[in-house]
Amino acid sequence: MKFLTPDLTDNRIRYAAARLEEDGFIRVEKRENADFILLGVNPDKGLLTNGLPVFAGNVRADNVFDYTKHESFALENAYITAESAVALAVCESERSLINASVLITGYGRIAKALQRYLSPLTRAITVCARSNHALTEAACKGAKAVPLSELRTQLEQDFIFNTVPHPLFNAEELSQLREGALLIDLASFPGGVDKHAARVNEIRLIEARGLPAKYSPKSAGAAVACAVEEMIKEVFV
Repeated sequence: MKFLTPDLTDNRIRYAAARLEEDGFIRVEKRENADFILLGVNPDKGLLTNGLPVFAGNVRADNVFDYTKHESFALENAYITAESAVALAVCESERSLINASVLITGYGRIAKALQRYLSPLTRAITVCARSNHALTEAACKGAKAVPLSELRTQLEQDFIFNTVPHPLFNAEELSQLREGALLIDLASFPGGVDKHAARVNEIRLIEARGLPAKYSPKSAGAAVACAVEEMIKEVFV
């Protein structure tokens, strides 16, 4: 099959295109010669041309196949995101993660990957989640598991990783954070932190979206390519 990559501003797509070519796909320069279009995450809507199938991320349209919703991509991307978040925490804090206290809010793919990366470094990991199933799973993997409704009682950690895309850290919660704590918001837009309240309380907040593209574009691009190939087999073959 032949494909077109009209926008390479997302570094992942440059690597994804190279991976597809390695696997036998042919990259073309003209739209009329292409069987499908490959785009990045949150692409320019003007590139979602009618007629050709489009593989892109975080897009809803009739002719678009969203690879971020594919299970294999979502799982691998979660681990790349978690790894990048740990690297970010190390670079941005004056405190070591070794034996540090850590709070993870939410318990989806990224949160589970974070717990796996952080467990060898510290036993002081607290997971706040809504469902009993998530709390049980987190506890079985060695974390202190606390219902999200009790978040305000769990705000004394050195590092906080939020993965919940709903308002969790508002003025009251932020005022209780430990001095010098680092809060990394990994949740999709609009995130889970009141940015104004964070500034008022002088909280060290990092809004960390799109980490795979920044830290590991080659690996993230390979994940895109693999997901696209699997989707083509599922849909077109």
